[in-house]
Amino acid sequence: MHWFVISIALQLLCIVHVFRTGRNTAWIMAIAFLPMVGILAYFIVEIMPGLSGDRRVRQARVTIADTIDPERRVREAHDAVEFSDTVGHRLEYGDALMARERYKQALEQFRAAERKSPHVDKAIGMRIAEAAYEAGLTADALTALDRLPETGSRSESDRREMLRAKIAESEARPGDALAIYRTIVDRVPGDEVRCRMAAILIGQGEKAEARSLLREVEQRMKRTPPATLKADTAMYDWAKRMLASLN
Repeated sequence: MHWFVISIALQLLCIVHVFRTGRNTAWIMAIAFLPMVGILAYFIVEIMPGLSGDRRVRQARVTIADTIDPERRVREAHDAVEFSDTVGHRLEYGDALMARERYKQALEQFRAAERKSPHVDKAIGMRIAEAAYEAGLTADALTALDRLPETGSRSESDRREMLRAKIAESEARPGDALAIYRTIVDRVPGDEVRCRMAAILIGQGEKAEARSLLREVEQRMKRTPPATLKADTAMYDWAKRMLASLN
């Protein structure tokens, strides 16, 4: 019964849309006698093209396409490199591989882009460092960081320090990592630094300070956009579990 009512409502909306927008009245027959097929066809042919300028619609299409075909961007980027082997296309290919967590392959593309670049490029160098870290090549990541030219950007400097701290963690140097995190925790957006600090402090038996940090994360979650909470679900779930265990 509910589906019947919904179908009738959709038919009426589409028919009204046909009249208001001056569409071909032949659509009315299709909508009336082939309800679901006619409604779907009308939406795809007549309504959807008019939504293409809406940023939210475009983003939704991209999200749906990526969900259905996760390798789409990788293939497109690979084809672009095959067609024209430029620095930009290599970087796009590497970025697409990073998004699919194929870090060693991404590292190869970033290094290829660096070889093609006519000058030392900070953005390429940082990509190399991050890809090497994610691939478990911490020595290569540190080498890439050390080779980066100086920067006057505080956010860029903090990004580099964040990676150095993560490398220190992966090399079982929690004290070094914690020292770096303390210098950037109030400047880096999000709560990853606080959660990483809390994990190190718990490991060192400093439960009081860890509890304080996790309570701060809990309060910040109330002001965090839902999209960010969803993207970092695992991290925030860990924070909530750990805080509960420390209380």
